[in-house]
Amino acid sequence: MGIKYKWLYPKNNEDFLMQLEEYNISKNIAKILDSRGIHDISEVKKFFSDDYEEGYDPFLMHDMKRAVDRINDAIENEEKILVYGDYDADGITSTVLLVETLISLGANVSSYIPNRFDEGYGPNKEAFTKIIESGITLIITVDNGIAGVEEVNLANELGCDVIITDHHKIQDVIPSAYAVIHPEHPDGNYPFGKLAGVGVAFKLAHALLEIFPDFLLDLVAIGTIADMVSLT
Repeated sequence: MGIKYKWLYPKNNEDFLMQLEEYNISKNIAKILDSRGIHDISEVKKFFSDDYEEGYDPFLMHDMKRAVDRINDAIENEEKILVYGDYDADGITSTVLLVETLISLGANVSSYIPNRFDEGYGPNKEAFTKIIESGITLIITVDNGIAGVEEVNLANELGCDVIITDHHKIQDVIPSAYAVIHPEHPDGNYPFGKLAGVGVAFKLAHALLEIFPDFLLDLVAIGTIADMVSLT
């Protein structure tokens, strides 16, 4: 059998790798740091020990205030809220993060993970119909929904508000949801567009809780690392 692939390995700064050996950093980790643009020991120390920042204001995202106000009204009025997620790591962590946040705020909240094989990815009309018929009056999508134009229209017709939180590519037509929270929304001002779905859910949690919820960062880390997004 002939060779199918020719691997192209990155060229590392050997002097930098040798320097890091003095700090008991393995060669493999040193190569990763070098490939990420960390080229001197001061940057290495900052990478490993620097305090995290609270990031950008979540209210820079389009519709964030509108979403927070609607959710707070639903909690106050004891409405049934449902978090509509996805079955992959990003979708599961997004769902858990937002459900935990809403429970801590006293919400009557449940969750729904569609079966990818039977129902496909994202909102579907049959699921939305069953959910709304069960008494749900507010659906919050996490890691999906930005392509659910017809499903959101159906929910609107059935008297249920939908808040979309998503990070996937925005289509030509944006659903007519009550609120659309997306880091790349054309009408938003959020500076970093490459969040995972769980990152978007985290920003909503930040806005709802009115504090930086660092206790949720374990979920954010899992969903981000497992998804196809920048690790910036």
